[in-house]
Amino acid sequence: MKNKWIITGVLWFAVIILTFYNASEIKRLKQESGRIESLHMDTEFWRENSKNIDYIKAEGEKLFFDIESVDMGYLAIDNRLKKLSSKHHLQNLIITKSQASDASDFVPVDLSFEGSYEDIFKWFQSVKNELPFLRAKSIKITINPISNMAALNGSFFFRYRIATANNE
Repeated sequence: MKNKWIITGVLWFAVIILTFYNASEIKRLKQESGRIESLHMDTEFWRENSKNIDYIKAEGEKLFFDIESVDMGYLAIDNRLKKLSSKHHLQNLIITKSQASDASDFVPVDLSFEGSYEDIFKWFQSVKNELPFLRAKSIKITINPISNMAALNGSFFFRYRIATANNE
């Protein structure tokens, strides 16, 4: 009789151990299934949105001008602004650079020039397309109604990134 109770106890102990083992396996399989589903959803997201992500990344890269030094970048911007101003028939171009702090990734640039309102508008369109890293901070346009000429005084931010061997 004593052996029957021992056998019954061992069987119940085995049943309880198997129940806990099955419960832990079910929990592990649910977690694994959730992880696989999450990876599948990530893969689907990347597959469906990779073109948009690449486009947004490329547009974000355009917002910074990769340069070797701040002074070299300023000279490049100065040259490009002079070419754009000449292209759009703007006169009396004055470009001044303010000192940038060492921790910033932009240089304040002040511009002033004169020209027709239409030419200034076309200049802004060209700057938007060709120099997306040059962002307006404040702009004041004064129009002379008699001569139909406009004068622009504006502050801009020239956003840059120092080029290193890693990001070239």
